[in-house]
Amino acid sequence: MDSKLVLPCIRMQENPRYSLILVLKRKEMTMLGVRLHQTAFYESMTSTLFKVSYQNISTCSKSTLTSWLLVRGVTDSISFNRKLKWLLYEGHRAEFAALAQILSTMSEAGRKQYINSLAEQDKQKNKLICVDQFMNILTPASITAFDFAQLTALYKIGSRMRLTGRKEARSFSLEAAQIAQSKYKSWHEYYSACIAGSYFESPPADLSSLKLRYVQKLLEATRVHPPIQWDRKLK
Repeated sequence: MDSKLVLPCIRMQENPRYSLILVLKRKEMTMLGVRLHQTAFYESMTSTLFKVSYQNISTCSKSTLTSWLLVRGVTDSISFNRKLKWLLYEGHRAEFAALAQILSTMSEAGRKQYINSLAEQDKQKNKLICVDQFMNILTPASITAFDFAQLTALYKIGSRMRLTGRKEARSFSLEAAQIAQSKYKSWHEYYSACIAGSYFESPPADLSSLKLRYVQKLLEATRVHPPIQWDRKLK
């Protein structure tokens, strides 16, 4: 090899500034890879629940995001933080657990009799039907996945709508994802809980085919395997 070509290369590698640039470039590429994995994970966390995907939150209209927030009672930074705290520490899972505790003391026939005895106007009746259908097929984490899917989307929307800082949203989204990973063993378990939670939050008018709808939606959610493994390290 021509020594004239080799020597400049050696000098560049020995140059402290050049070495620092290489280190910074490697760190930058590593961080980019981590962010891509995190985004793919958050996208998969919310994919079964929202017409607007996690990635599209960055580009969809603010009016759409405002409507999404209003449905969930978020109108400003105060209600935003209140909703975040509720989803993190209580959420829909608290009511689900309370109703499941009531039904767990009864036999299957007793549960049916109790639910049928409630007036049609009773707001809890349809939720009790959902709990009765799902309580014995979910993992101990119950519908926690549904709360954390909403939490993840809320962080991203809050960042876009300037209800929270971008850095804070990234930090808390990571925390939410890691907690979800500790609660479930697979995407299948997670999606099962998400879908059950969505039906619990808003029970369909016709509950006679609830189990069939649930199975169909779960099949749709798991037909295409998520682009990232459930137990992937996110940090």
